[in-house]
Amino acid sequence: MDVDRALLIRCLDLTSLGEGDDDEAIVALCTRAAEPVQGQLDLTVAAVCVWPRFVPLARESLSGARVRIACATGGFPMPDAPLAQRLDQIQASLDAGADEVDVVVNRRLQDEPEALAAELDATRAAAGPAIWKAILETGALTPEGMRLLADASIAAGADFLKTSTGKGPPGATPAAVAIVAERLAAAGRPVGLKISGGVREVRDATDYLAMVRVTLGAAWPTPATFRIGASALLEALVAEP
Repeated sequence: MDVDRALLIRCLDLTSLGEGDDDEAIVALCTRAAEPVQGQLDLTVAAVCVWPRFVPLARESLSGARVRIACATGGFPMPDAPLAQRLDQIQASLDAGADEVDVVVNRRLQDEPEALAAELDATRAAAGPAIWKAILETGALTPEGMRLLADASIAAGADFLKTSTGKGPPGATPAAVAIVAERLAAAGRPVGLKISGGVREVRDATDYLAMVRVTLGAAWPTPATFRIGASALLEALVAEP
């Protein structure tokens, strides 16, 4: 296996956010995450990403493994519920054992900067020391909207900017990733990038890897700063000769 494919596996958030997910599917996901390549016990994905109700099972299934638990929470995939309810869900996900929370930024507040900042500050407080990935849902935004939500999330203390939920609007695109990476380069502090939504092919993943190396530096992509959220990509990475 070449170096870049091994890196992409280490930077993968192996995701299962299907409406029909059950315990059996989550246990299988965790087993795959802990040993993506049979016999290579030192090679694991960065995290699994699951619904809040599966966090305890994922924690149990991954006991002893070097795989983090990410949870799509806080009103995912659309922040329709009252803010207090979304914050309670974040806290419950962390109490259940999540290491990271993937939370959608409320794009309806693009024209209300004070309200947007207040929601983002509250999300940061709810996440506490856990990794907070702010989901921009770039497919529903103009370039100006992407920049606005990216900068507001960075200002509020987001640990990662994530392109998409993978639910509804178009997922990641090279144009959107270029804009988000540009804002990360100007952040003034380390902020990670999670590319998600439609990344299934090895070529797409390696193209994104090359793109962020150009914008953010050759050594920048590591599991601490770069993730790809996907469900089918792992099989392609392992199968590629």
